[in-house]
Amino acid sequence: MNWNKATLGQLYEIAYNDDGAAPIYKRNALAEIQRRRERPMSKVNHKIKAVYSR
Repeated sequence: MNWNKATLGQLYEIAYNDDGAAPIYKRNALAEIQRRRERPMSKVNHKIKAVYSR
């Protein structure tokens, strides 16, 4: 499975609601949810150019 491409809803479904999922899949889904929580959600504007004084 590609955990990076799964939506957050799919990850929660596997981690908490899917009784037929293997324990390794549940652990991987929880790890991916945790990884996404730690990632900052702010956007960086790369178009702003630094201006230096002369």
